[in-house]
Amino acid sequence: MIVIEKPYISIENGKSRLAAKVNIDGDSREIWFEVESQFEKYLCYERGDAFVVAILHYAMLHRHDIKSMAPIGEDLYYQLTTDLIPALVNNSNIMYHTKLIADVDSSVLPNAGAVGTGISCGVDSFHSLAMESQTEFPNHKLTHLAFNNVGSHGEGVDAQQLFNERKNLAEKFCKEYGFIYVEGNSNLHNVIPQVFFHTHTYSSMFSVFALQKLYSVYYYASSGHPYQSFSLKDSEKNDAANYELLSLRAFSTHNLLIYSEGGEKVRFEKMKEVVKYPPSYNYLNVCLAQFHNCGKCEKCVRTLVALDALNALDNYKNVFDIEYYKKHKLFYYSNLYKGVLEHSDMYAGVYPLLKHKVSILEKIEGFKMYIKQIIRLWLLKKSSKHPN
Repeated sequence: MIVIEKPYISIENGKSRLAAKVNIDGDSREIWFEVESQFEKYLCYERGDAFVVAILHYAMLHRHDIKSMAPIGEDLYYQLTTDLIPALVNNSNIMYHTKLIADVDSSVLPNAGAVGTGISCGVDSFHSLAMESQTEFPNHKLTHLAFNNVGSHGEGVDAQQLFNERKNLAEKFCKEYGFIYVEGNSNLHNVIPQVFFHTHTYSSMFSVFALQKLYSVYYYASSGHPYQSFSLKDSEKNDAANYELLSLRAFSTHNLLIYSEGGEKVRFEKMKEVVKYPPSYNYLNVCLAQFHNCGKCEKCVRTLVALDALNALDNYKNVFDIEYYKKHKLFYYSNLYKGVLEHSDMYAGVYPLLKHKVSILEKIEGFKMYIKQIIRLWLLKKSSKHPN
C-alpha cells in the first residue's frame, strides 16, 4: 500500500515548495515540487492529484494500491479508474490494477487561465512554440513556458548541473520573446525509481497538476511518436509516448485541458514547421551528450541531416558547427543510410530529399554500420540466453 499524506506548502531557500509525505510499505519519503515564490498561490495543496499522477505508474508496476489522505478531483479519479488503469492492465501481463482510495472532490478550483507548454528548446518543444504561439484561437495561445526538472536530465549532481545550464537558455528565450517563464524543480526522480522513457508523461504531468490552479490549457510536446503508432501493449517497458492519446485525455479535466501537441506528425514534418520559426535559429538545442550541440550524438546527427534536407543548415550556424558538418558528410550520410536500413522513423522523410547526395561510399559505410549493429544485438541476445 502507498499512502500519500495531505500536501502542504513550505518555503525552502526562498522558493515555494509543494510537498507530501509518501509512505510505501512503511518506508516514508517526502516528494516535493518547488517554484519561485510568485507562483506559490497556484500550487495545489487542496488535492492529492499531482502526487497520485506522479506515483501511479510505479504503483501499477510494483503492485501497490494508493491511498490519498487528500481528496482527488472527480474528473481525474473517474478517468484514471474508468479508462487509464483498466486499459493498461488489460494490455500487460505485469501491470497491477491499482485501486485508488480517496475522497472525491467535485468542486471547481480557482484557475488563472494560463496556456503553457514546456521549453526544452528541442524539436518537439519548438514545434509547440511555432504552432501554438501563433494560433488564431486566443484561449489557446501560449502565455507561459515551463522548464521542469522532473527526470529528463537524469539523476544526481551531473543532472542538476545540466538542468542549471539549460534553464538559463530557456529563461533567456522567454525574456527575448515575451513569455512568462515558469521554472520547476523536484526530487521525484531521486525518490521514486523510474525509467524516464517509461514514465515521462506521468512525471511531467506531476508538475502540471502541482500548478493546476495556474493552467487552463497545457500542451505536452509529443516526443516523436505519431498517433498512428499508438499502442498499449507492454506499456511497462515501452515509451509512455506510445499511449499519450489515452493518458493525456485521462489526465485532462474540465478546468485543465491537456493536449498531445504535434502527435499528428512524424519528426520530419515537425522540422518543416520549426525551420519556418526564426526564434529557433539561435536556441535549438537537441544534444544528448552535453549542453551545447555536439554535432555527433544521435539526436544531433539526425537533426543536422534533416536541416540539410530542408536547405536550412545555415540558419542554425549559431547553434551547430555547420562547417564541420559540411566537411564530414561521409559520417552524416552514412548514419542517415544506416537509419534507412533500420527503418528508423526518425529519418522518415529525410532520405528522399537527400538520396541523390548519398554516395556509394556513404551507402557502403552505412551498410557496414548496420551489419555491426545487427551482430552486436545478436551477441547481446545470445549472452542473455547463456549467462555465465
